[in-house]
Amino acid sequence: MILLALALTSVSAIAQSTLPACTGKNSSSWSGCTGTLASGSTILYSGEFLNGKKHGYGEEIIPEANGSDRYVGQFREGRRHGRGIYYFANGGKYEGELVRDQFTGDGSFESPNGDRYVGQFRNGQFAGEGIFTFANGNVVQEGVFENGKFVRAAKIQQRSITPDTTSQFNEASRLNPGALKALPERDAVAIIIGIQSYKHLPPARFANSDARLFSEYAQRLLGVRPDKIRLLTDGDAGEIDIARAFRSWLMRNVNKGKTDVYIFYSGHGLPSDDGKSLYLLPHNADRDFIDKTAINQAELISLTEATGAKTVTMFIDSCYSGQTRNGDALLANARPVSLKSKSSGYPATFTVLTASAPDQISWSSDELGHGIFSYYLMKGMGGEADGNQDGRLTSGELHAYLLDKVNRQAAILNRKQQPQLVGDPDQILISK
Repeated sequence: MILLALALTSVSAIAQSTLPACTGKNSSSWSGCTGTLASGSTILYSGEFLNGKKHGYGEEIIPEANGSDRYVGQFREGRRHGRGIYYFANGGKYEGELVRDQFTGDGSFESPNGDRYVGQFRNGQFAGEGIFTFANGNVVQEGVFENGKFVRAAKIQQRSITPDTTSQFNEASRLNPGALKALPERDAVAIIIGIQSYKHLPPARFANSDARLFSEYAQRLLGVRPDKIRLLTDGDAGEIDIARAFRSWLMRNVNKGKTDVYIFYSGHGLPSDDGKSLYLLPHNADRDFIDKTAINQAELISLTEATGAKTVTMFIDSCYSGQTRNGDALLANARPVSLKSKSSGYPATFTVLTASAPDQISWSSDELGHGIFSYYLMKGMGGEADGNQDGRLTSGELHAYLLDKVNRQAAILNRKQQPQLVGDPDQILISK
């Protein structure tokens, strides 16, 4: 059975923002600040800016022929991108994830007459698993949708989905990289992969949100230039896409002995039958041909090591247990197999933080809107994990923080999850 559950949190444009007010009349110079854009007396946008573009949290008015639509939520590089609420002038409303102004990811849509769809979207249309309900409460379509149309029935377990303005996930706890001081750019590259909506497998909930937000943390805290980040999500993270990133893009962008490499992965993982190695599952992984479509992590490690990078740091929000983020078996009739080696053959120059112990599940949280590991990884990078507050975050400090926070959050779900560290605990990840 597939679990469908969304955490949709009402957000405020600039309430409690730690960023200063933007100054100067030329908005193209605004960066790391909050400001407003207006046409006459009408405010069109109020919120955060980065490099002259709407970026972070904000509220936007979108004039339409029949009135004005309104959006409150996350922006990225001038576009509505992330989690938010879109209010239509005709009374309709969308709550959930957006990608480049399009409703894409988990979300809900309510029409003016009260009809409601809860499930997955792609480019503004129902696409994936979902439930469409008439205003009178009768379920009419439950299963898989494509291009806005119902194509196949499937039983989906639905939980209560309501906007939450009083939860623990409030303005103080939300991830907001735009509020962090950007550190100097340096010789570093990053491959960031997040796969939530699989072509042939159950979803890995919030995985693409994990990846998109981590790309911003990589820029601001790890000093990686935007053009040195390879971000692959969902349909752009197929087997060939990932192979091309490691086999050609990475090699071209690494200066031997000088470049620091960062690899982030959020999605499904699977141990081999003998439990000696881990496979990462690309968007097009097929349950009937898993041996042909899965990617052996050892191969990616070998390709990365061959670049001669100065250091390699990996963050892996994936299970070793062969189960989904909801605890269901990833493959039908699969026999649970746990990874037998924590080190998995990582070279001495690698530092690796993984989401859980070999026999545990990497859980996601509706409350946080992310994988638990990914959420606290970014929280910790933002400063909370710097235990002695010396401005130098080591992998050991980050691991200690993750052990505490992730295990506590998992306990709220009546689960157990203990992140693992392989490598030098004294490696400095962030120095402010």
